[in-house]
Parts: sequence; structure tokens; C-alpha cells
Amino acid sequence: MSKNNYYSYTNGNGKKVSGAAAFNHYVYSVKDGIQDYNDEIGAEYITHFVSSHSDIIAEGLRKKAQRSNFKIV
Repeated sequence: MSKNNYYSYTNGNGKKVSGAAAFNHYVYSVKDGIQDYNDEIGAEYITHFVSSHSDIIAEGLRKKAQRSNFKIV
């Protein structure tokens, strides 16, 4: 995964905000709540999992298709 968990930003006064305050700002102001944040993390996890295991998934689908084309007489 990207491990992009550094959510620092510059506030209205021009000061850099980082750490827990920046994370809370990101979750509750940018993502509109913990559910949207969890959805983002879940989608990122699934995307990473599929891209790193696509060769295994494709091989399984190929074998399944090959078995379904085989007909017993």
C-alpha cells in the first residue's frame, strides 16, 4: 500500500499543522467522517491486493474456464 498517512496542511493563519490534529482534520473535514475514511482505506487495500495477486487470480480463472469447456461424453 502507499502508506500515505502524512496529512499535514497549512491552516488559515499560515501555520503548518501535522500529527494527530492534521489526521483528525483529514478524517472529519476532508473525508466527512470515519466511514468515508474507512471506505478509502478499504478500497486502497483491495486495489493493492488485486494488483499484487493478479497473476494468481488470472491463473485460477483460466483453469476454471478450461474445466468448464471440458465436456464429458
